[in-house]
Amino acid sequence: MKKPESKLQELVSRLQQACGDNLLSIVLFGSAAREDFHEEFSDVNLLIVLQDLKPSSFASIATVMQWWSHEEKLRPPMIMTLEELRESADVFAIELLDIKESHKTLFGQDVAAGIEIPMNLHRIEVEHELRTTLLRLRHHLLLSPKDDELRTVLAKSITSVLTLFRHALIVLGEKPPHAKPQLLQRAGEVFGFEVRPLQSILELRNDSRHSENLRELYHAYMSAIQRVAHELDARVPKRHLRHQS
Repeated sequence: MKKPESKLQELVSRLQQACGDNLLSIVLFGSAAREDFHEEFSDVNLLIVLQDLKPSSFASIATVMQWWSHEEKLRPPMIMTLEELRESADVFAIELLDIKESHKTLFGQDVAAGIEIPMNLHRIEVEHELRTTLLRLRHHLLLSPKDDELRTVLAKSITSVLTLFRHALIVLGEKPPHAKPQLLQRAGEVFGFEVRPLQSILELRNDSRHSENLRELYHAYMSAIQRVAHELDARVPKRHLRHQS
């Protein structure tokens, strides 16, 4: 699907003008930096790295961010200093590992190259995000009386869930594929959940007339997430991580 290349070029230009020498790097990551970008459902993920974040820094980029997020309706970037980026590798292990593995530097330094990811903390974050996602999905199911609302939740969340499945495989020492069908197949094999319902959820992204029972799909979806979280906890117990650096 088409990526917003012209918008990205304009963003770089506007940030250069607004920030001057304070702008160190602009990094595109996630599906927009690969070949699996979906125009309707994929986010345009960006990391903006500044030399400092003084009050004047916020004032200089506010107009650019309002244009990007309000007018263009694109996801707000992560905005950090280089020092923050290096210090955040323990709490943003999933995000920064993804940036390291798949990114394009649109401007300035390749700040992702030198990031060190503590993989014991990465394992903790993966389980935390799986269980948090499961809780959110339960709330949606209980509070959404209409199938159309559940359809939207499924279609928009499946990519993030598959990212977590990929990181769960990484925790087990695998090098999983990025392509969603192959990734889903491998996760099902390793963690022992039924793949077909999640394949159907992927198809929702391209076929809004999909006729399968949405609530059955939703329950199968939650069951798969619960299974991956359980298997991760069983195979890499947290007590084994306490003394790792």
